[in-house]
Amino acid sequence: MESFNIFNALAGIASVLGAVAVYQFKLSQSKKARADLLAQLDDAIAQEKKHSAGELFYLLHDLRMNFEDIQAICSDSRSAKIVHALRKTPGIVTHEKGQFQYSGLFQKVWVRRINKLAMRMLAYAMASIALASIVLMGFLDGAGALVLLVLVAPLAAFFSMQVKDIQHDNMVESLVSSDEPQSAFHTQ
Repeated sequence: MESFNIFNALAGIASVLGAVAVYQFKLSQSKKARADLLAQLDDAIAQEKKHSAGELFYLLHDLRMNFEDIQAICSDSRSAKIVHALRKTPGIVTHEKGQFQYSGLFQKVWVRRINKLAMRMLAYAMASIALASIVLMGFLDGAGALVLLVLVAPLAAFFSMQVKDIQHDNMVESLVSSDEPQSAFHTQ
C-alpha cells in the first residue's frame, strides 16, 4: 500500500490553482476585448460606417442586421433585452424597420396563446409529477425510492427550464407590446 505523498498533493493543488488563474485571466481578457468592440461599434454607428457597424454587431451578438436596425437597437434603452430576445428566440421575433415584433406564425395572437398555455400546462404537469414522486418516496423503501429519486431530478431540472422559458416569453411579450422604442435620452 502506498503512503500519502505530500509533495504530490501540493503539486496537484498548485496545478488546479494555476488552471483557475489562467481561466480568470482569459475571462478578463475576453471582457476587455468585448468592451473594445462595443466602443468601436459606437464609433462606427456615430460615423455611419454601415459595413463596419454590421460586422461589429455580428461579432458581438452573432446577429446579421441592416445598419438602420442596428442603429435603432443601439439607441433603444431596452437594447440588451432586445438582443437577448433576438438571439434566444430566432424565428419567433425580429427587428425590422425600427420595430421589434413577432414574426412568422407567432404574429397570430391565437398561436401565442396556445404556446403560452402549452408551456404552463407542461410546467404544472412536471411539478405535479415531481411532488407526487417525492411524497411516494416517503412510503417506499430501497429500489423503489431510488427509482423515484432518479425520476425527480430531471423533472425538477425541466421544470426550472420551463419556468425560465415562461419568464423569457413574458419579457418578449412586454417588449413587443410596448408602443415605441425607449431611447436612452427619452424623458417622461
